[in-house]
Amino acid sequence: MNLEWLQSFAEAAKQKSFSKAAKENNISQPALSKHIRNLEDDLEVVLFHRTSAGIELTKAGERFHIRILPVIAELTEIRQELRQFCRTTPIAIGSLPSLATYYLPSRIKGVRLLDRPMTLMLQNTSKELVQSLQEGRLDAAFVDTSYRNESLWNCELFMESYYVVFPLDHRFQLKKSVDLAELCEEQLIVHQAPCDSRNHIISQMELLGLKPNIISEVAFGDFIYGYVMGGMGITIVPELVAKNISHLKLSSLPIVNFKRSVSLAAKSSKIGSQLYEFMTAVD
Repeated sequence: MNLEWLQSFAEAAKQKSFSKAAKENNISQPALSKHIRNLEDDLEVVLFHRTSAGIELTKAGERFHIRILPVIAELTEIRQELRQFCRTTPIAIGSLPSLATYYLPSRIKGVRLLDRPMTLMLQNTSKELVQSLQEGRLDAAFVDTSYRNESLWNCELFMESYYVVFPLDHRFQLKKSVDLAELCEEQLIVHQAPCDSRNHIISQMELLGLKPNIISEVAFGDFIYGYVMGGMGITIVPELVAKNISHLKLSSLPIVNFKRSVSLAAKSSKIGSQLYEFMTAVD
């Protein structure tokens, strides 16, 4: 039993005609008739006598009509109240720090999703974001594609290279790109675990049978670039980040065959598909 069935029943009882009731409820007559059949099957009673002149409530229908009218009014009021609540409750969006800093601002500024405001929550790893989605703390999240969960709505947004970031006087200055294997010879500075990029660096080097020479692990924040400018080592960041640190006294180069894919994940296809449209419209 659902509210649409009840509304069809109440209007049919009022109009004493399925066709007139369907017109009032702005649905087709077959759809309204199906609502009535579903309701009768659910209640295991006949609600209307069908005659050539129209329809009339049966004794059971009359009894049901008296009892259900205040219920319909209450359910309608509750639905309207909840819809208003949803319109004022923000949609919670999760993101990795790099995406929240360089990818999202121009795309979500002033945007209302499903006529609701949005709030942004940052977490350091895609694993944490997916967990927050599954536990209901988030409605959607921007995550590394490798962490996608099949129980959620998912759609890939873009793929980008990782870049090595190094001081201006570094030997890489004359190169146009570098291989990941070359970076094993360098002193590497990374963010502290847990961190998606840190995990990718280690796992990709292990696939090559190599081990990164991590000499320093720092907390999340731009001061990692201060370490690099000071000549303490190099670091590896996504292309999105590398393209936005040109104001610093640093150089960067793409790393051959070392990429990350970014996806949008959501609890519902309705939220996910509309948010995807906003993200791709800017491109």
